[in-house]
Amino acid sequence: MPEKVAEAATKKASISATKMTIPIGKMNSKTYWNVNPGELGNAKQLTVKNQIKGAVYSFTSSNTKVVKINKNGGYLTGIKAGTATITCSQTYKNKKTTVGTCKVTVKSAVLKSFDDVYDDAYAVGNNGYNLISYYACVDPLYYIGYRNPKATYTLTSDSKDFSIKEVKYDASNAKDVTNDKDYQEVIEDYIGKGYFYGYQYEAKKAGTYKITIKETYNKKTKTLGSFKVEIKDTCISEPKQELPLGDYLNALALLKYSKESTSYYFNIEEFDETNIENNALLCYFEESVNSLYFYANKAGTVNVTIREGSETGKEIGTVAVTVYEVPCESITLESDEVTAYVDDYFEINYDLEPYHTTDEVTIESDNPEVLKVVCEDGYWNYMPLKVGEANVTIKCGSHSAVCKVVVAEY
Repeated sequence: MPEKVAEAATKKASISATKMTIPIGKMNSKTYWNVNPGELGNAKQLTVKNQIKGAVYSFTSSNTKVVKINKNGGYLTGIKAGTATITCSQTYKNKKTTVGTCKVTVKSAVLKSFDDVYDDAYAVGNNGYNLISYYACVDPLYYIGYRNPKATYTLTSDSKDFSIKEVKYDASNAKDVTNDKDYQEVIEDYIGKGYFYGYQYEAKKAGTYKITIKETYNKKTKTLGSFKVEIKDTCISEPKQELPLGDYLNALALLKYSKESTSYYFNIEEFDETNIENNALLCYFEESVNSLYFYANKAGTVNVTIREGSETGKEIGTVAVTVYEVPCESITLESDEVTAYVDDYFEINYDLEPYHTTDEVTIESDNPEVLKVVCEDGYWNYMPLKVGEANVTIKCGSHSAVCKVVVAEY
C-alpha cells in the first residue's frame, strides 16, 4: 500500500469534543466563567479534526431552544438551561455519514455564597476579593457560577452603611494589587488569558447586611438570590495568649477584625527600657513585609495594650501574653555509633522530646583533633579531621546522649 494511502487510511475525521458544559449566552474566544471559586471555564469551538479534502461538514443541534451552533461549527450559544446533542455530519462523494456527537449541558447562572457554611465576620472599612485572593484560593463572600457573558448583574445592599460592587480582574490588574514584579508575574501566569469577577466593599459600621443580586438579560430581570455579610468592630482576639520561649508572633494576631487601612499602636506595659534583655516580650518591625512582630525573649507574663491609630487613640483592649518554657524530656539517638570519613560531610541524627523544646542544645566532642564540632548560624557542623575516635555529647536541658564517632579514610 502506498505510504500516503496508508496514512489516509489511519486518519478518520472526528469531532473536537464529545461533551461540553456552558452558560446561557453567546460564546466567543474571550468568554470565561466561574465553575467554582477556584476554577474557570472557557468557551471552546466545535470543529472537525482530520478533515478529508473535498468533504463538506455541517453541525446541527437536537434542540435549538437549548443550544444553537452555526452550521459550519464554531462557538455555541446557550439559549436556556437544559441538555442537547450537537451532531457533526460529513458529506463526501454524495455519501452522508455522522462524524460524531457532542452532548451539551447549558446551565443558568447561579449565586453561591458561604454565609450559611462558615461563621465568618469581617472588619469595618474597605475590603474585597481580588487577584491575590483568587491566587491564594480564598473563599469569596459569593460567586456567580456559569455567569451569562451577555447579561448584567447588579448588587444591592439593604443598608446605606454597606456598599459593594463587582470588579472584573484579569492579568493586567496584577500591577494594581502588588508592587513586587516577581509576584506580578506569578499571578499573571496563574490567571493566564482568563478573567473573573471579584468585588470591593465598604462597611461604614458594624452590623449584618443583606446583599441581593439580580441578572438582566434580553431586557428581562430576575433575582438570582441574596446573601448576608456580618461586619464587626475591631477587638482583641483573646484576653490571654501564650507564646513559647524563642518564638515570634505577628502583633495583629492579638486582634480580630482589624481594619486593612488602619494602623494600631501596641504598648508593652512596664517595659524595661534600661535593660532590654530583661523583658519577657520584645518587638521589632519587619520592613520587608511591613509588619510588627513580638519575640518571646524571657519567661514571664506581660500586658499589651492596643489602641487604634496612635498611643492616644481609642483603646481596643489589653492582652496578657505569657512567655513559657518547654523543658526537654528526652534525647533519642538514631544510632549510638556512627562511621564518618576524613573531610567528608555527615550528621548525627537525634530526636528531642518534645520537638519544640525551648531548652538550648549544645554539642561537644571529647577529641576535637579527630572530630571538631562547631555551631554556625544556629546549625551544628561536624568536621572529621583525621582517623580516630571521638565521643560526641549532645545536651539539652537536664538530658544528654553520647554518640561514638569512628573516623576513617576512604
